[in-house]
Amino acid sequence: MANKLDKTVKKVTKPVGDIGKEVINGVGNVAKEAVGGTLNVGKEAIKTGYNVGKETLNTGKNVGKALKDSIKK
Repeated sequence: MANKLDKTVKKVTKPVGDIGKEVINGVGNVAKEAVGGTLNVGKEAIKTGYNVGKETLNTGKNVGKALKDSIKK
């Protein structure tokens, strides 16, 4: 009787262990995707910030040049 009970317990506990493993792997994958996504967002934000800065500098130079040219006339 004890041997039969032991086999039944093993059958029940193995699937529970497998489910736990899948949940942990799933969470790991979600975390990995979140980190990957965050890096891409950060990269885009830095790139956008750089482009805005570049445009602002160029606009400032162009306005300054236009002002200087109009004063000469």
